[in-house]
Amino acid sequence: MFQAYTPEELKKALEKAGYEVKPLGRGSLKGIPFEEGGGFRVSYDGDGYLQYHPETNSHHGEAYYKTSSGRTGTKRYNLNGDEKND
Repeated sequence: MFQAYTPEELKKALEKAGYEVKPLGRGSLKGIPFEEGGGFRVSYDGDGYLQYHPETNSHHGEAYYKTSSGRTGTKRYNLNGDEKND
């Protein structure tokens, strides 16, 4: 799914779908709006969480998406949609 969107397109699609898209809540990019170089996060379906983290200050060497839920655990994906195992 992630390969179908740029981070900008995904953020706009989430907002259009009615999700509350917020800046990252932790780390060096905490509170920095996406439009100013920060990432974004969205909560969904109770305990679901989606995060986009730009390459800036990334511990994972590149920009990535992170998903998390009680059912699936935490997973990270590069911008091509490939799961990262780091």
